[in-house]
Amino acid sequence: MRHILFALAAMFVTLVTYAQQTYHILKDTTDSNSIILKVQQIKEIDVRSSYPLSKIKSGSSGISVDVNELKKLPNLLGDSDPFKALQYMGGISQAGEASANMNVRGGDNDQNVILLNGCPVESPTHILGLFSIFNPDLIDQMRYFKSGIPSEYGGRLSSVIDIKNNVQAPVNTEIAGNLGVLASRISLKTSLNKDLAVYAALRMSYLGTVVIPMLVRLGINPRLAQNNFEFYDTNFGFNYKLSSATRLSGHFYAGDDKLEVSCNDKFVIEDNASRWGNRVGGVQLSHVFTPVFSMIHNLNVSNFYTTSNLNWLNTPYNVNSERTTFNYKSDFMLVADNHNLKTGLDITVANLLPFAFNKETNDTLNSRLKYNQFTDIALYFRDEWEKGPVLINAGIRAAVHLKHPDRPFSTSMALNELMVTEKLYTAIEPRFFSRWLLDEASSVKVSASKHFQFSNRVQLINLGLPVEIFVSASEQVKPSSLWHFSGGYFRSLCDNKWEFSVEAYYKSFANLLEYGGKLNDLMIEDNIEKLLYRGRAYAYGSEFMLRKNYGKFTGWFNYTLGWNFRQFDDINNGMPYLATNDRRHDMSLIGIYQINDKLSLSVAYVYATGSRLNLPRSWYIVDGNVVLEYSKHNSFVMPDYHRLDLSLVYKLPVWNKLNSELNISIYNVYNRANPFMVYYNTVAEGGNFDYKIKMHYLTPILPSLSWTFRF
Repeated sequence: MRHILFALAAMFVTLVTYAQQTYHILKDTTDSNSIILKVQQIKEIDVRSSYPLSKIKSGSSGISVDVNELKKLPNLLGDSDPFKALQYMGGISQAGEASANMNVRGGDNDQNVILLNGCPVESPTHILGLFSIFNPDLIDQMRYFKSGIPSEYGGRLSSVIDIKNNVQAPVNTEIAGNLGVLASRISLKTSLNKDLAVYAALRMSYLGTVVIPMLVRLGINPRLAQNNFEFYDTNFGFNYKLSSATRLSGHFYAGDDKLEVSCNDKFVIEDNASRWGNRVGGVQLSHVFTPVFSMIHNLNVSNFYTTSNLNWLNTPYNVNSERTTFNYKSDFMLVADNHNLKTGLDITVANLLPFAFNKETNDTLNSRLKYNQFTDIALYFRDEWEKGPVLINAGIRAAVHLKHPDRPFSTSMALNELMVTEKLYTAIEPRFFSRWLLDEASSVKVSASKHFQFSNRVQLINLGLPVEIFVSASEQVKPSSLWHFSGGYFRSLCDNKWEFSVEAYYKSFANLLEYGGKLNDLMIEDNIEKLLYRGRAYAYGSEFMLRKNYGKFTGWFNYTLGWNFRQFDDINNGMPYLATNDRRHDMSLIGIYQINDKLSLSVAYVYATGSRLNLPRSWYIVDGNVVLEYSKHNSFVMPDYHRLDLSLVYKLPVWNKLNSELNISIYNVYNRANPFMVYYNTVAEGGNFDYKIKMHYLTPILPSLSWTFRF
């Protein structure tokens, strides 16, 4: 408890010293007529929380992300994005050039719990991962769990990213924004009265309407005008103080992406377009019964959709999918002596359209498609207690998954064509985390946890686009599961100016899914489960981190050495093979140098060994047809991925309470050609055949200038 009070006190001191340049001295007396008011000017003081060794002594509360620090890092096209900067934190694999995927310790992209104000978000990025959906001007708190995930989180296997917007009501009206090359944003926070605060934000891109036409006018590749990349998102929310002990808050997010690729000089994929978007909304009620007992209730709704028009092998296709979920979660917290108890209920009702697929030459969609509906109910309990140098967090999560009978997508579909049998799965998930202080500057942490996932997103085509289908556990598909073991040594050096840690992990997956069919199979097969392969996987590795916390120069170095294997009976003759997202070496190096009070320089360098693909090794001709010959599955390794980014931030003089800064960034400084896509191509001319493996590159060196303001 004293740790919490100390942290709150440190936050208060910091806020006061930065928020005002005057202080008031009141004479302590019961005589109201003798109150004396004095105003004195003081210099701005830089006050840091001196709570020592917080990361060494921390429990299973995840990694608290310093949002303001991540905003200083170089960013693509000058827009700060703390969520995207998580790739520098260690444990998250560099998925690739302009990729929306996030792979944590060998996990798949759909195995991450991503929460916005407690509401699950299905797809957290815009335009192939160049931006996240989270407005950086609104993010107040951000936590990242990659191991030792406590029992209050569930439903996914690999990680948790918990983001909260506008937790603290603003004292004064705040307007903030950013004018950038590709997109701009603006946000408003204000208090309508002493009890009610509201916020709103809007962000839009203009690459297709402004930037590309301008480049074409300058004579830079007029074929660019045939492509279009656009997105927008908006946020609304409120915090209402019902009483001194009760608060009600609400939030709403809506965002859409549009990507059209009509032609490219290096890779002809004519008339391909995708649209996808999120709708997220919810309310939260919190109440403090006593100083040691409180509760929180969350009621949320989330919708995610994708629609893609593909020209694949000279045949046009439409692929649509959608997921809508309703979620209620309650948490009850009790602090008793050295015990921090937490228990609650988590209920999710979901409606999935796995896919709606047709050739554009057809007049209607496949009429045999079905909606998947299911209900997940989970109860959890955990207790974190500390005695001497030992802290233990032990918990359990009991979950039930009920697959409901399918609902017809088309009224022409007969009821007897549906799967009328309900399917019930139960899951018990033990969670354990322990921290042992070796001395005042070092600790050892170990964890073991079991996780289940009842709903999956399975990728159809690896084009960097969200061409995926939704699949839930059913009579034919068992839930995915994971055992995760992790341990590490953490040490503070030089009076906490430096930090060092080394961790090892092992993960064992069961009942993973891979799509085993072709696009045409979706036209003739209404039971999608028949097109899926089931298998298992295991991943293991170690992570090394060195960090400098204080001084004009700060930064950190992260390195991961890992292996990621899959084993499917229907792939590679049932023998284990390296997964597509296997990255043997993954490294990030971050440096932030505060040159003076107004100028700062930041550098980010990332390196990762290439991901793996299943491409043919040789080819030959039979009766005039090209036959491709493969060796072991995923035996082709893409070139290594590496990139250097620079950013220079200059704080402009304050003008009429307007605080602003210029950000000059260079993305991919030495113009590394990192492949976005690798594919094979066969060409037949005059009876002669040529077979080549080609690579498509997306982002060269990109300088940018942006202006960020706040008043």
